[in-house]
Amino acid sequence: MSMNMIAKEYVCPTCGEKMVLCERDDISDGYHWVCRQFGMNAHHVRRSARKGSWFDESKLSMPEILMITYLWAKKTSNEWIVDELSVSKPTVVDWKSFCREVCVDMLVNESKEMEMLGGVGVVVEIDESKFGKRKYNKGKQVNGKWVFGGVERGSKRSFYCVVEDRTAEMLIEITKKFVTPGSTVLSDCWGSYNGLTAEGYVHHTVNHSKNFKDPITGVHTNGIEGTRGAIKADFRKQGTRKVAGQFDTYLAEYM
Repeated sequence: MSMNMIAKEYVCPTCGEKMVLCERDDISDGYHWVCRQFGMNAHHVRRSARKGSWFDESKLSMPEILMITYLWAKKTSNEWIVDELSVSKPTVVDWKSFCREVCVDMLVNESKEMEMLGGVGVVVEIDESKFGKRKYNKGKQVNGKWVFGGVERGSKRSFYCVVEDRTAEMLIEITKKFVTPGSTVLSDCWGSYNGLTAEGYVHHTVNHSKNFKDPITGVHTNGIEGTRGAIKADFRKQGTRKVAGQFDTYLAEYM
């Protein structure tokens, strides 16, 4: 209650009076909310102490749920949690999925109020990349998802989102959503970025088919590429097949 993870009070839905927190020794929570009235408006209403909270509708105890949530945040393996907490693997998988859904909700809410990256004189590196595996491990055909993102130099501020394609319309519109006009934007030579100058950005490119860093201008996108590599490495640890099924939530978890 002091951490605002469960309600500090409830109003009885029948009489409108505040309910009373009472001890109860036959449930793991040890308490529940009660409103009991006698006479003309007699009623006996009970409500779980975890009603409407992170713990609601689970058969696990609150300490077990808190521990699984903590171990998820510490990137603990499913096997270790199953062994140490004596819970089933499907239970652990479900709760980790719930945690990732919270990450998605946070990003959606934050994007509405998020201060845009960049500004005059501030450098933002952008890049798009395919996340997935080569089909049959041969050739260049890749099954997966395109992720477009940007990193502001000199800070940890960034954005990443799954995109349906790499068209100019798609990538420039997303850039306009997350990066302040007037910013210095660095990218590779993908043609879809050519319209950034017309949108008010100072746009510089590096030709990755020749150099990682332009020998004349010094332009590079090592920051965004390094972050992208870290995300892919994290996904590989999680398991490619597992990540593919809930790609957006795993990306939100990393962010």
